[in-house]
Amino acid sequence: MDPTKIGVHRRASAVPARRTIRRLGGMIQPARQINLALLGFGHVGRAFAHILLKRRKWLLKEFGLEWKITGIATRNHGMAMESAGLPVQKILRAWKSGRILDRYHSGPACSSTTDFIRLCGADVLFETTLLELSGEPATTYIREALGAGIHVVTTNKGPVATHFRALTRLARLRGVRFLYEGTVMDGAPVFNLMRQSLPGTRIHSLRGILNSTTNYILTQMEQGASFGAALQYAQDQGVTEADPLLDLEGWDAAAKLSILIQALMGGSTRPEEIRRKGISEDSGKLVRGAVRRDRRLRLVARAYRQGEKVIGKVEPEELEMFDPLAAIRGLSNILVLNTDTMRELAIVENNPGVEQTAFALFSDFVTLLRRPQA
Repeated sequence: MDPTKIGVHRRASAVPARRTIRRLGGMIQPARQINLALLGFGHVGRAFAHILLKRRKWLLKEFGLEWKITGIATRNHGMAMESAGLPVQKILRAWKSGRILDRYHSGPACSSTTDFIRLCGADVLFETTLLELSGEPATTYIREALGAGIHVVTTNKGPVATHFRALTRLARLRGVRFLYEGTVMDGAPVFNLMRQSLPGTRIHSLRGILNSTTNYILTQMEQGASFGAALQYAQDQGVTEADPLLDLEGWDAAAKLSILIQALMGGSTRPEEIRRKGISEDSGKLVRGAVRRDRRLRLVARAYRQGEKVIGKVEPEELEMFDPLAAIRGLSNILVLNTDTMRELAIVENNPGVEQTAFALFSDFVTLLRRPQA
């Protein structure tokens, strides 16, 4: 086995250590190789591939690291594996012409996604499949990867919200990382901020606007737009879930709030345990009434401690104009943390798109490289 490569069976507990191309005692030391696999290759997955290509030289300089994508699996466009590395640029160009992945496959035959995970030879799996409230089948895929000693980075809220403790426990047992920055507020640093910059901080409560679709609809209705037209624009921008009812009925915000409660506040509140009320065409009357009172209607997610429990709720709230949440318009998001160290701390994300979500994957990848151990 090539000693310059790190395999999941030889050393599952860490991403390759630094070994950059530089002269050491008159010798040039080659870069270390890491194998990546993408489960899902939609807008976010393809945007992430573009980021990897753009940051290739930076990764080599910063970490002495070369990467290759040894597998891509999709629901509708087939799958491809290549131990020498898939031609990512060629695949991205071909995607526009509608060609499927199978033509690039040169690995063993795969009859299922779990076969793909076992055979793709990845050190890190990036999971970006569609949100399902049950967390399946993504939870099964993530569990399979972690159990095989593969690091997992995901933007999928479903498995993190519904199986957070089981998956994080499995990752610890197998000595790998399970990272999920992109599940809440796209690429804005929420979990990395707490992990790296606020050590030992206790969050007393939090609140925020966590769903771009509903926020865009509400702020457009303030200006006289119809509910349907605002929803159509959000769909055209690619920011809604595949099923927009997950946004409109508050499920997306509830899943994100559940993750925040479990990952940041030590609670165990699952999405179905969160009190939830969404928005509809009938919300226009409430929007206009709030504007007449010089207030604003927003779909607010809240979490607070009640004894040993952490309570969560998602519902429309009429806010005073001076409230920072009232100022959040369009596709923008905000999260306000009430802490014992920094008092009140706000994170604002202005009109995010798929590129920001894709950057969360890259940010978590860099976290793996900088901090091999959890």
